[in-house]
Parts: sequence; structure tokens; C-alpha cells
Amino acid sequence: MGKIIFIGNYKGGVGKTTTVINLANYFSEEYGKKVLTIDLDPQSSLSEIQVNNYSQKPLIDIPDNETLNYIFDLSIMKIKHYPSLRLDFSSDNIIKDRNNNYSYILSSLFYRDGEKGLDTLAIEMKDDIQYLSILKNYIDTIKNKFDFILIDCPPSNNLITRSAFLLSDFYIIPTVLDGLSTNGVIHYIRTIKNTYKNYCEDSSKGILAKHYFGQEPKLLGIFYNMIRAQVNYHQDDKDFKTALSGANIDNNIVFNTNINNYIAIARATAQGRISNEYAKDDFKELSKLILDRINKL
Repeated sequence: MGKIIFIGNYKGGVGKTTTVINLANYFSEEYGKKVLTIDLDPQSSLSEIQVNNYSQKPLIDIPDNETLNYIFDLSIMKIKHYPSLRLDFSSDNIIKDRNNNYSYILSSLFYRDGEKGLDTLAIEMKDDIQYLSILKNYIDTIKNKFDFILIDCPPSNNLITRSAFLLSDFYIIPTVLDGLSTNGVIHYIRTIKNTYKNYCEDSSKGILAKHYFGQEPKLLGIFYNMIRAQVNYHQDDKDFKTALSGANIDNNIVFNTNINNYIAIARATAQGRISNEYAKDDFKELSKLILDRINKL
């Protein structure tokens, strides 16, 4: 059964999409794992990169019924108007294959002529288990086909994002080393914990939600991204770990590897491929550390 991992941070520009693409490539190519990526970000950056490099069509030409938007749109309509209706998306070409080990699900800025991005669809949802279950209902039908499902989460806390929090087994937080990012990481961890607590422990339907969604997602780790070789980060690293400890978060959760600010990584990510132009391959090492942590849990 596939392990579900979301990659997120409330701060934009910390490399969430870069992380998803590189982990998917390394998991599938270096370790032979079957991987599915899901783009939950309304900006659809992950989807744009994937169709630009793996597909014969630009994102604007992808049919509506081949996107994640379609699943949410029809599911919202069903809950509101036809609750007893059974939806089956198996005949829709929603899962795209890059190769035998790497598949992906697109979200689209252009769904219904640009009227219904994921952010718009999230507004149409109600804060209720039926709506929060939409993504899980679909993933449950396909997760046995994959070893890992990697979800690219947007820097927001809408109902679609919360549904990813609730259904996932693990999460990873990329960050940059500065004061604002430190506070943001702590806030993000607390938000995930509070989201699970609010729906699965404190609410009147908590016992049902906990049975359905399972255990609270575990933080696999935090890593520093876009590290510049000419900068000494010793004090920033010390301050970050001190802040984590002060918030009762084990600072050993920080991975003992960093992602350097190589132009090669950015170029490779934009091309949807592994960034292996340097002898020191940061994402390869990070991938290994992540798999090791999962195996120990």
C-alpha cells in the first residue's frame, strides 16, 4: 500500500515543487519505486513542468476530465445534489505516465475555461467530512498501485489543503534559513497538528473522522533549501534548532543534508529531470535519508 507524503510550507518560494519533482525522480529512477505525484497548488507549477516535459500537449490543451479539478468538481456536485450517486473515475485519463515508475496527476489553471481552479473549487466546499474526504476517496482507489504518492501542497490552508493533511501518512517541510521562515515552519507544524486535532479528536464526529483518516501524519523531516556556498549559516542553523526546541519540536527532525543553490538544480527541475551535474548530488542524499527514516518508523 502506497505511503502518502505531502510537501508543504506556508512560505512560498522555498522549493516545494522542486522537492516533489526531484524526490519523484530519485525514488523512481535510483530506487525503483513506483511514484505518483499530485499537484494541489492552484498555480499548477508542477503540472506545467510535467506537461511541458513529459506530454505532447500544453496544459491549456489538457481535457477537463483529465485533471484533478474534474474530480473535485464532480464530487462537490454529487455531495450537494446527488449524494447517493456513485462516481467512478477509472475510465478517465487522470493518471498520466512518464514511464513505468513515475506517474502524475495534473491540476489546471484552465479548467472550465479558467473559471474553476482548485482555489475556486475549495471555496465551493463546506467544512464537513464529506468534502474533506473527496481526495481520499479517490486516492484510496489507486494507492495500491504505487509505493509513494507525493503531494505538492500550496502555501494556504483551504479545505483541499486540509484534506491532504488528514489523509497523508507523512510530511516534509523544505525551508530557507531566515527568521521569518523559522516562525513559519513552527506555525505550519502546529497548524497540521491542530487540523488533525480539530477534526479527528475534538469534534462531535471525531471518532468517525479518526477511523476514516487514520493516524495523525508524522513529520518526516525539515531540510534547508537554496543554501549558498559563500554564506556561513552556522548561527542561523543554531537559532533555527533552538527555536524548534523552544516550541517542543525535536530539532533532530532537521535532516543532516542541505540542498545547495545550484543553477543546475533549477534547470533540471524546469526540465523535469534529475539534477546530477554535480558530484555532490544533494537530492539523491536527501532521498536516501527520507527512505531510511520511513523504513525505521
